[in-house]
Amino acid sequence: MPDEPPDDRTTTRIEAFIEGPPQLRQRRQGPYIERDRRPVELDTRQDWLTTFRYEAARHARYGRPVAVLLVDLPPGLGEDSYDRMAARFTEVIRSEARDPDRAVRIGRTRFQLLLPETGSRAAHTAAERLQRAFTPTQGGSSEFRPALIIEVASPHRNESLEDAVATAERRLRR
Repeated sequence: MPDEPPDDRTTTRIEAFIEGPPQLRQRRQGPYIERDRRPVELDTRQDWLTTFRYEAARHARYGRPVAVLLVDLPPGLGEDSYDRMAARFTEVIRSEARDPDRAVRIGRTRFQLLLPETGSRAAHTAAERLQRAFTPTQGGSSEFRPALIIEVASPHRNESLEDAVATAERRLRR
């Protein structure tokens, strides 16, 4: 039996099977796969809230650890200072956050970070790391940046994530 010429449709199907669907091929080639070049934009409020609800349900059902960092920029600065400081803090978040972490700016001076699979101790360590990255301790920066105000919300096993965030909000307002 003589060899038949290759069928173009068969070749296309085999390549598609090996490389995956076109949507995934485009995403693999895009900026999302490069870990060191993550976008600087924060999540939208809706995306953050969806992830928050998901993690709250995981905590309630399975007892999985989760934490939320409530971050306020220092008070008493001018309008332009807040925008510059918020932009700088966004860069710090993107450089210090893990892939599953979610961050959103919810006001002129307020950010919230959702840290899945993170207990209280690890959340406090993450807060300290953000504080150190944002506030230089050496004279290496010419711009003065006062310390951030950070409150950690990490629910206990029998407490909901929503209750822990409400408690942290009350502590932050004092």
